[in-house]
Amino acid sequence: MPRPIPKKGSPHWHYDFVRQGRRFHGSTGTGNKRLAQQIIDEKLHEALLPTRKRPPITLDDAAGRYEDYADKLPSWKTTEYILKALVTGLGGGHLLSEITQPMLIDHFAKRRIREDGALRANSSINREIEVASALWNRAKNAKYDVGDMPDWQALRYKAQGTRWRLLDVGDQQAAYLDAVRADVRDAVEFLLLSGWRRSEVLGLGWNDLDITNRTAWTRIKGGDLVERPLTQAMLVIIANQPKVGPKIFTYVCKRATASGGRRERVKRRQGDRYPLSVTVLREAHEEAREKIGATDLRLHDLRHTRATRILRQTRDLALTKRALAHRNIATTLKYAHVLDDDVRAGLDASESRKIPEADTKQAKKA
Repeated sequence: MPRPIPKKGSPHWHYDFVRQGRRFHGSTGTGNKRLAQQIIDEKLHEALLPTRKRPPITLDDAAGRYEDYADKLPSWKTTEYILKALVTGLGGGHLLSEITQPMLIDHFAKRRIREDGALRANSSINREIEVASALWNRAKNAKYDVGDMPDWQALRYKAQGTRWRLLDVGDQQAAYLDAVRADVRDAVEFLLLSGWRRSEVLGLGWNDLDITNRTAWTRIKGGDLVERPLTQAMLVIIANQPKVGPKIFTYVCKRATASGGRRERVKRRQGDRYPLSVTVLREAHEEAREKIGATDLRLHDLRHTRATRILRQTRDLALTKRALAHRNIATTLKYAHVLDDDVRAGLDASESRKIPEADTKQAKKA
């Protein structure tokens, strides 16, 4: 009969036994020995039950099932090309249970090199690893045979530090906005004013607005629907948009396009307005940054710019977290460098020759 065993450095009882050629081991999650024994008895009972064979699933089918879930998320466009690269690189006909750690290591190593020979950022590859991990776990939770779960943490690449290029208030910001093509300028300015993610702005529809309460509902990263406050400047931008469809931000088609190819693509007529797309927004931004000589300014830096301004003005991390719709305060803490001046002032104060504690002791002696 397996008994609870202690493990150095852990406050919990552990178990480790073999039944029917299979090893069962891990933490009971409790420091109570009697409760730990009950948990181990349950584990033993499960181990003695006949094992039910899970149905196999191919990578292609698993990707399709994951698509049914992920195509509703704001990040679907990115996820879509990652899934395509995963299926193409590993082979869609492979069973998940057949795909090994070395195969995944080889796949992501190849993904680091672009077609032009340049290297993708480690953060981009880590994003692909996250999508693969989500696909595997979704198949596992659906009771398919995924074999030995890959060690996703071991696959991750070391994160590289990123230096943000913040847009300066004043002449640089004015020059940048003036350089953005006219039909896209309002959307870019809304990005800068709100600090929202690109997908939130592009997905914002007329039905998402609550003008009375000066708020809007947006779907943030991860798929949650949240209510966001709207400033007067943001409301003015929205009010100036032509109502030509369900989405608020649109663009004027410069040249006609034929239908066909990708499933979501439809024929475009020159001069008509259509919902603003990622491609049009990115091209407008890149043209503008070239004109003002800020070639390292990324579109996402507009969000960083707004976040930095909020925290610099309010000195309030919790408020900044809410404004950016971060799930965890740890994400907001990356902007804490803005508060370095406060820390510096505190350090200077602590070096003062006039120490309050010393004054108090001297007063008592007197």
